[in-house]
Amino acid sequence: YDSAAKTYDVTLTQSSRNSSDLPFHIPFALGLLNAQGQEMALYLAGKKQSGTTCVLELTQAQQTFRFTQVKQRPTPSLLRNFSAPIVLDYTYSDSELVQLLKHDRDPFNRWEAGQRLCMQRLMALVAQAQAGEPLTLDELFIDALRSTLLDETLAPGLREQVLSLPSESVMAEHSAVIDPHAIHQARQFMRGALAQSLKAALITTYEANLTTGKYQADAQSAGKRALKNLCLSYLLEWDDESTLQLALAQENEANNMTDRQAALAVLVQRDPDTSALQRFYADFSDEPLVVDKWFSIRASARSNDVQAIRRLMSHPAFTLNNPNRARSLIFSFCNANPAQFHAADGSGYAFWAEQVIALNKINPQVTARLVRSLDHWKKYQPALRKQMQAALQRVAQEKNLAKDVREIVQKSLG
Repeated sequence: YDSAAKTYDVTLTQSSRNSSDLPFHIPFALGLLNAQGQEMALYLAGKKQSGTTCVLELTQAQQTFRFTQVKQRPTPSLLRNFSAPIVLDYTYSDSELVQLLKHDRDPFNRWEAGQRLCMQRLMALVAQAQAGEPLTLDELFIDALRSTLLDETLAPGLREQVLSLPSESVMAEHSAVIDPHAIHQARQFMRGALAQSLKAALITTYEANLTTGKYQADAQSAGKRALKNLCLSYLLEWDDESTLQLALAQENEANNMTDRQAALAVLVQRDPDTSALQRFYADFSDEPLVVDKWFSIRASARSNDVQAIRRLMSHPAFTLNNPNRARSLIFSFCNANPAQFHAADGSGYAFWAEQVIALNKINPQVTARLVRSLDHWKKYQPALRKQMQAALQRVAQEKNLAKDVREIVQKSLG
């Protein structure tokens, strides 16, 4: 930004793993926000005013575009509406991300700003956990999420997306060396801290998004249910009788599967043996797809370890011969319950190897997908990496592995 000339230059550089592909023709949409969060009129040099969003045509390896009549340093809103399928490499400051999260009219960039803020703090919390330091969360971040949560000008569905934290698997993708226990500790701390700081706002938003009357499948109602259920999941991070009763009431009174499953899922996280499980199963034991969901909810409960999963495998409704049932329990545990699957004693990996060997005799295609649970074993911390390698080697030693299964295992070990 040149304050004297009132110009703002945007330089775009494109790169690709295969440089022979370059340059691509990339439509790059952007907007500029002033200090008050208002969109600025855009004047691209040599062209007439282009409204508040301008699509730049990047056709060279590097190009600079100049905007004129820019009266103050702006906050750039880049790649609006995800105008091109690219990875954007730009280092936003915290203040810029907060500005975008609070004020950007572009829904994609508002969500992206929230995710970047979350990820930055989550990875900082991971580092604190690994160093044995106290975990902390700054008020700037909490206030930005509070503003979004209470902003009724935003669609409920968008608010739900912004307030949904990156998953532990996404956090793992951002780690040079994956430490699943530090990742879990960091994410749970953030959920608890947000639940504590935003409790009043969460209750207000929950109540404001109740969908009374006959079930409706329109987008607005679906968004309200999603936001309400997200608020409920945060509120259950509180060890509080009133929030527990809120979830029990929703599970008992819901007139649609979305709300009932959401309430059951948060209750199971609070108490893996909640009486709501038996009530839910009794009501839907004749509905195979719902029973699949029941197993999946139990498998992903963060307090359910390998022994709990083994007990569930003895349930009358469970069988490895049913691919959906196998996915609902075994896949959910291995892929959606990282804190327990990556237990320090290696019990999760031993369980995985047993199930791969057993499923290989029944359904090799399903087995090949389960093998993928250890695809990235070389990125994990040394102690876990050694145990994962041993589990893969155990599977590789089986004589009658299906061709696809053996190929994946050998490629992973290689």
